[in-house]
Order: sequence, then structure tokens, then C-alpha cells
Amino acid sequence: MLEGLLRHGTEMEVEKNYVDTGGQSEVGFAFCHLLGFHLLPRLKGIHRQKLYRPIAGQPDAYPHLQTILERPIRWDLIRQQYDQMIKYATALRLGTADAETILKRFTRSKRLSGNLFARLRRDHAASLR
Repeated sequence: MLEGLLRHGTEMEVEKNYVDTGGQSEVGFAFCHLLGFHLLPRLKGIHRQKLYRPIAGQPDAYPHLQTILERPIRWDLIRQQYDQMIKYATALRLGTADAETILKRFTRSKRLSGNLFARLRRDHAASLR
């Protein structure tokens, strides 16, 4: 998906990318945002989606969304790792790194479950939804 957005071989400036449910992920949201694209998925199981709270300490905010809201976004974690995120996004933009390789690195949940960057990309992606 990202490779097609970045290197589509036309003069067209892509701003949005509509994808099926399989084309959306937290990693996809994060990298699309960093690269300047809007990822617009069709969510087949929208009732199973979870969103993070934008602000801590407001458990009663958004009363109609309580069933899908989880913990607050860790904004401090995003600030702390932002330069690293930009490094990977820049490598994608310049073509010095393969999109598939980078995405695989950040979507292997078992291996990355305790990884700081894995938690960070979830928070960054959640802040975009």
C-alpha cells in the first residue's frame, strides 16, 4: 500500500488512500500520516474497533463512545520517539528502505510486544483515527 502511494509512476499527487479492511493497521495509519497521506479504510468489523482516549483524566468524556475507548494516548512517548519515527518515514519517502521490510518490522506483534517503538506506533496511529 505505501509503496504504491510513494512510487505510483504518475504525476498525480496522492492525498488519500482508500483501502479495504485488510489494508488498514495502526502502523499503516502512523506511516501514512508521517508521509502526508490520509488512510481511509473501509472497516468491515467497525464494532470491534478500539480507540485510545486523547486526554488522560477524563474517563467520562465522550459518553457515546465509552464501549470502544481504551487507555489514553501516551503523548510523551510520541514526543520521545518522534525523531526515530521521522527517520523511518524519510527512508520510505527516499526509497532507501523497502516499505514491506519496514512494515514487517513493526507488525510482528509477538516479537515487539514489549518494544518501546511498538507501543509508540500504536499511540501515534491511535492519535490519528
